[in-house]
Amino acid sequence: MSSGERWRRRSVLAAGVGLAGVSLHNIATSSNSDVENATSNTSPGGANSANDGSRPLKLGWTAWSDAEVVSLMAANLIENQLNVPVERVMADIGIQYESLARGDLDLMLMAWLPKTHRDYWVRVRDRVLDLGPMYTGRLGWIVPDYVPTDVLDSIEQLAKPAIAARFNNRVQGIDPGSGLNQASLEALKLYGLKPMELVASSSAAMAAVLSQAIKSQHWMIATSWTPHWMFARYKLRFLKDPKRAFGGTEWIHALARIGLDQTVPQVTQFLSRFQLPNEDLDQLLLQAQESTAAEAVDIYLKQNPERVRYWVTGKI
Repeated sequence: MSSGERWRRRSVLAAGVGLAGVSLHNIATSSNSDVENATSNTSPGGANSANDGSRPLKLGWTAWSDAEVVSLMAANLIENQLNVPVERVMADIGIQYESLARGDLDLMLMAWLPKTHRDYWVRVRDRVLDLGPMYTGRLGWIVPDYVPTDVLDSIEQLAKPAIAARFNNRVQGIDPGSGLNQASLEALKLYGLKPMELVASSSAAMAAVLSQAIKSQHWMIATSWTPHWMFARYKLRFLKDPKRAFGGTEWIHALARIGLDQTVPQVTQFLSRFQLPNEDLDQLLLQAQESTAAEAVDIYLKQNPERVRYWVTGKI
């Protein structure tokens, strides 16, 4: 893809990952957010509108497993390799978009495009810098791989009562207000799956139910997404979605406030090269699940010096 095409292109994850479960109302009310509290002593022109690397860059993140790992890794490298201090600021995703556009945040590393965050993106795309994708993501319904494909390979097959009954007419969901659950409700309507029930719970409960089902080789359907540690631990597959109820492949982009490429170009150049293979990220998330996110990041950076060198310097 040419540079021009890539920049033209830079123009449903779930709240378990939390994603589109945040309402657009959060953008309108973001004046009361933690982001503003964290930046209340900065200049009127934005939190770091004159940032030259001497004060911490404010990096927004939300408590999703991939966002935690990726933001920790980026902060580690910006501080230790580029000598620019970083402050990670937790905030809802909608607040991050608007805060970045205002200059109250310097960076956010969790823009799911083109569909999942479309409503947020169209509001700020002319007021932020898109540094490009870091990894890919996907939403949908999954089954353990031991479920034969000749029995179930596509969501539309669940319209047959005999097949749906083999899964107890249930889809194990996550948080009721999440974007993934909302997309799942739409999928039930779109595919005419009247006997099927979406069982709301939480992302942790979904993972626990799936784990138990796999231990007993029980057939089940769950709402899920990638990247997720479950894909590193278990053999899972997405059901085909011919009507694209969940969209297609999503790209998770790094965004920066306007002007950051002028004041700390080494940071924006680094993030434009900061790309993680999805297989690596799945393993990272599994390691974080089994230990801590910080420990998983430290191990990965030590084991991948050549990749780190390229990210930081651009040299292969």
